Amino acid sequence: MPKKILFESAVHQFLGAGSRLQQAWRAESPARAQRLARWLAALRLSHPGSGLLHVAWTEPSPGETTVDFRGARFYTRGDTATHVELQAQRGFANAGDAVQAENRAFFDSCLQTVLQTAGFATADAAASPDGHPPADAARKAAEEAFHDAWAAGEDVAQIDLRQRNEACTAPEMRHIMRTLGDLHGKTLLDLGCGLGEAAVYFGLCGATVTATDVSPGMCDLTQRLAARHGVKLETQVSAAEDLRLGDRQFDIVHLANTLHHVDLEATLDRVLPHLRPGGVFVSWDPVAYNPLINAYRRIATDVRTPDEHPLRLRDVRAIAARLERPEIRWFWLTTLAVFVWMVAVQGLRPNRVRLWKRVIDDADRLRWLYAPLARLDAVLLEWLPFLRPLCWNVVIVGRKPSRPTAA
Repeated sequence: MPKKILFESAVHQFLGAGSRLQQAWRAESPARAQRLARWLAALRLSHPGSGLLHVAWTEPSPGETTVDFRGARFYTRGDTATHVELQAQRGFANAGDAVQAENRAFFDSCLQTVLQTAGFATADAAASPDGHPPADAARKAAEEAFHDAWAAGEDVAQIDLRQRNEACTAPEMRHIMRTLGDLHGKTLLDLGCGLGEAAVYFGLCGATVTATDVSPGMCDLTQRLAARHGVKLETQVSAAEDLRLGDRQFDIVHLANTLHHVDLEATLDRVLPHLRPGGVFVSWDPVAYNPLINAYRRIATDVRTPDEHPLRLRDVRAIAARLERPEIRWFWLTTLAVFVWMVAVQGLRPNRVRLWKRVIDDADRLRWLYAPLARLDAVLLEWLPFLRPLCWNVVIVGRKPSRPTAA
């Protein structure tokens, strides 16, 4: 594609991201949306080189930055209805336009970065009626588009529900199920349900499940997975910081790989009121310190979102401080060698394959390596607790205190 057309496409996508953000802000704060409209109208956009977009602004104070859009994907003739039709002919009639979704996620993220550089993103933040700031609209839009595109490429017939929750290489979920015990008659809120594997599995185990996700595509996929397994559950499209559940309370609140995508304190403030006194809170997320995992994060940029912030020890302590009798368990230390094997021997490419899904789907073939290392992990993490923060994931389980606990 000629460089000029690439540049014009990038301008179109960047301004489109601004239009979507302006629309999202209009419902929260008309004044903020108007200010964004003026900011966008006054932008100076130029082409300093191949794959680059130079952005200059005059408010809140003059500034400039350069966006590298070489990570974006473009159709050879633009994002047209013809290509949507072609996707439908290839069996993606209900999936939407995956390339367009990826582009939206990419440029929504670029816009968020530029706004932060301009000092605009945090200014005049609108507040919801309960006094908490809403989820950042640009981040929310980028997350929604990314996960919609992911959902569009999934086939519920290919999701082995029990394998995803019971495999030897799914130690977090097996620990959670042992801890929760019998779910029959329990109400459960699953935040950030993703593909729905956990939400539907909880339903199969007897819980009455309400599942939420920022992505409409993921919520739709969860419903289709539930129907395939004869499970009835409720889904709601909402960010974890922007729940709209009224005064409903649940016996269990479950968050899997969610807290490292959101504002931690704002999310806990919103979520805990929906847990009945004495109810069980359970979360699991990646941890920030392992150098091997951090190297993977730098490589696997196409299968992750740019706003992720793995938990640090202060985050783990902040969550535990909100709970009564919190239990913290760490997973994947020497067992991370399984991922090295998958890449070095099996030849899987971290930027093309979601390894954290593949390691569960291929559990039977990897058991010979995983099982002895898991036994070694159990010993090391028991007797050498200083190694725990080097694990990949942490699971936190606790009960909601009958009385408020200082954060």
